[in-house]
Amino acid sequence: MQARNSASLLRWPLVLLGAVLVVFTLQWTRPVSLPLALAIFIIALAWPVQLWLERRLPRWAAYIGTCLCVLAFLAAFVALLWSGVNLVGQGVAQYRDSLDRSWFDLLRWARRNGVALPNAQIEEIDVAPLLSVLRVTLEELYSAVGVLGLTLVFLLLGLVEARSFATKLRRLPNGAKLRLAADEIGQKFRRYMAVRTFVSIVTGVLTWAFALIIGLELALTWGMIAFVLNYIPFVGSILAIVPPVLFAAVQSGDWSFPILTFVGMTAIQVTMGNYVDPRLEGRALALSPLVVVVSIFFWGLVWGVPGAFIGVPLTIGLATACSRFESTEWLALLLGNSPAFGGAEDLRRLEEKKVAE
Repeated sequence: MQARNSASLLRWPLVLLGAVLVVFTLQWTRPVSLPLALAIFIIALAWPVQLWLERRLPRWAAYIGTCLCVLAFLAAFVALLWSGVNLVGQGVAQYRDSLDRSWFDLLRWARRNGVALPNAQIEEIDVAPLLSVLRVTLEELYSAVGVLGLTLVFLLLGLVEARSFATKLRRLPNGAKLRLAADEIGQKFRRYMAVRTFVSIVTGVLTWAFALIIGLELALTWGMIAFVLNYIPFVGSILAIVPPVLFAAVQSGDWSFPILTFVGMTAIQVTMGNYVDPRLEGRALALSPLVVVVSIFFWGLVWGVPGAFIGVPLTIGLATACSRFESTEWLALLLGNSPAFGGAEDLRRLEEKKVAE
């Protein structure tokens, strides 16, 4: 008994140390681990497309068709985001005089009240901070291009190896459980993205309609930005509110219009995020709200913005995999929003279904 207690006491520090080492390894290997995670996520989404094409075309043609579909989707997503940023830049340029007046008013207020603003002068504006921001932006763009390129390489190779990998997986110890877990994770990834896409489209349309109703310019742009940013739960909703509110302040010149914009945009995001989204996802994808926020910031800390984008799906996959094994089922219960996130009973039903098929 004493030896068992000693082993139990030693196990948890070792588990914690192992988790810390894994996190540091993922962060240290970010140039490789991030593209690999993104590629696996995209393969899970695109695999049903390849299976559907294989039933109608030769395997090589189905492979090429799947790759083209993925590339077209990624290109459309990037083009949509770039178009929104470009339209915002054009809209801000129309209000350049108003922005200059607001900036100079802020400097005069700061000077009258003894508030020190770094490198801020009414006569001229120091361009050093702008050059620093430009340098950081170019570095991030260079890094993003590298991540995207390696992701595409892993994606192309992964689609070729996916079928043989599934065969190898069955031959491992507990291979049946691992295969069932992989299948369920893929299904949950696809359901998650389907729900997020639907919610993002509805949110974007509502944002566009609300901006038209209140007379906020660039209504289509705010709808596009809301659509793209809503793929990042919680954080994306907050970020989607800030640009139109700031633009409303510049457009109107008083506080009533941006307050109205803030209230309307917040109402849309809260309604979609707290009521519509959870009802569509259901209990199968339900994570604790605290776990959602922590997973976004955690994976964002490890892998940056792409990590925040796939943070919730990664956590869903982790919880699903843990729920398949009795030794880690407790972690799935902690991550889930309800005790029914998964478990041994669900595994038994899935195994019976596989046998029946």
